[in-house]
Amino acid sequence: MNAILAVQRNSQMSIGPGHAFLSENRLFNSSTRIAAIALFLGLFCPAIFGQDTVTVPKSRLEELERKEAELNKLKGDLNKTKDENAELKKQHDADAAKIAETPQLVKHVSPPMNSLPPVEPGATVEAMDLADHYRTDAAAADQRYKKHVFRVQGEVVDFGNQLFLKPYRIMLKTPDQTCRLTCSIQPPEKYKAVYAVKEGSQLIGTSDRYEDEVIARLGDTVVI
Repeated sequence: MNAILAVQRNSQMSIGPGHAFLSENRLFNSSTRIAAIALFLGLFCPAIFGQDTVTVPKSRLEELERKEAELNKLKGDLNKTKDENAELKKQHDADAAKIAETPQLVKHVSPPMNSLPPVEPGATVEAMDLADHYRTDAAAADQRYKKHVFRVQGEVVDFGNQLFLKPYRIMLKTPDQTCRLTCSIQPPEKYKAVYAVKEGSQLIGTSDRYEDEVIARLGDTVVI
């Protein structure tokens, strides 16, 4: 039994250093692998260890700054152009309003009154000439046309703001919009009422026995 114990003790003593040797070898191998992995990552993956520090060449930095300055200039020019366009639009609208308010002159040359024969009863006078004569010399026009019975021919431009009125009114075109030639007309007996329809573009007469009848339209040439 003592021999067996001795052998066992010797075996234990001989086995202990072996285990220590194996552990040291394993530690050495693990350290070698770690070093190899670190060396591989350092050689082939430098970006992993250098993400926080990026070096930009001075020329590249100056180029980026120059492009940023150009971009800011373009933005400023764009804003300036938008402001100028807004001002031009305001000016255009103001000019258009002034033009709309300014009386429009229609180019028309009337014969001088002293070159015309006296107005005969029932004669037809152009509305443009009649208005032009009064605009040029109202006193001479009165001597020529006042207290005379004659017809007037012209283009219908308005019916006025009338509703079921007698007599009804028709406005004829003149060379100057500030001078209006308004004709007051007594409607025929068959019309119960006369008024403008379709946003003032037509003048119609109504009666109990007949259908509504169009008397005149804007743009028509009529003799009154």
